[in-house]
Amino acid sequence: MTQEIVQFDKWIWLPSDLLYEIGKHLQSPKDYVRFSATCKSWNMKLPKTPDHIRGPLLVLPFNHETYDIKEEKDFYLRMPEMQNNILLRGSCFGWLISIRIDGVIQMLNPFTNASYDLPPLSTIPSIVDYHPEFKDQEYTVFFYNYDGSTYNTLLNRSAVQKLRLKKIVTSSSPCENMLAFGIYGEFNRLAWCKFGDTKWTDFSIPGMHKIMLKDAIFDAGKVYALNLDAELYVFDVTTSIGGITKVVPKSKDLCDITTNIHSKYLVRNVESDLLMVLRFFNCHEVNGIDYPEVCYNTEKFEVYKLDKTANKWRNISSLGDYVIVVGFNSSLCTLPFSDGGHDVGIFNLPYRTCYLNTLIVN
Repeated sequence: MTQEIVQFDKWIWLPSDLLYEIGKHLQSPKDYVRFSATCKSWNMKLPKTPDHIRGPLLVLPFNHETYDIKEEKDFYLRMPEMQNNILLRGSCFGWLISIRIDGVIQMLNPFTNASYDLPPLSTIPSIVDYHPEFKDQEYTVFFYNYDGSTYNTLLNRSAVQKLRLKKIVTSSSPCENMLAFGIYGEFNRLAWCKFGDTKWTDFSIPGMHKIMLKDAIFDAGKVYALNLDAELYVFDVTTSIGGITKVVPKSKDLCDITTNIHSKYLVRNVESDLLMVLRFFNCHEVNGIDYPEVCYNTEKFEVYKLDKTANKWRNISSLGDYVIVVGFNSSLCTLPFSDGGHDVGIFNLPYRTCYLNTLIVN
């Protein structure tokens, strides 16, 4: 018996590189957390947030008394820091990205409770000043006219929190090499920051206010962004002011389609091709408390692949054995799975059919 205990104790001396290799084979966040909690030594050696675990998980607020939690598929997480006027604006590498009502922008890992603060909302380039002592006029914000001129106005903190920063994507989990991008403002401009920065930096390119970006992703060490007209841009952050290059120009074939699209997404498939996903909505009015409210449901999707030789989008009719997940998260291409949420469903690309009662994780 004594010898067995001694042999068991030797597990704590497993080399770090061997632990890393074992951890890479654990695809479930739950399994990885349990593995790292085996002993104090392992917990100290293993990364808290490994990049290889990227399984798509749907985050839903719910009442635990009425929601049926399935042991093998669902995780019930108590996150007090995600309550009280918190808005989610992204999800990358297992980290949620939120904006608090006081303007704090934070990355939070829901499984380890590790957190990292990005530069605050008050440092977004369109914010002139932040004066929290002025109730309902906390922010001075400048707006662009279409001719490039600007004007200032006062906004309350709720309006700035909801409308000034649309989406945030990162290149990795928090580390010294991490970059973050945010789509912000009424013209959907792009701002960026490096790990440890205290403010967001704008891409100060002439005419940038007219681009109207809809999505941005990191791909093969570059930052790609898609605009309202399905034009594709690549951004360079290696210089102090940044740079921008148009990869795919406006297409006459897509002009009529893209003007009526509510959402567009960029995603890299398993063959490392860039895909553009167009999401069509069916909108209708419903009776609200004081006035009619607009309700929407997804009607269909169209998917286009980037032809790198011709620099144009080409429509595709099949994803093979894979599915695409789009939303506030960094969109991804993965194997099929299932779960639940609002206006979340499966669209069969070859048959152009929506199954909105079949729910999937986003």
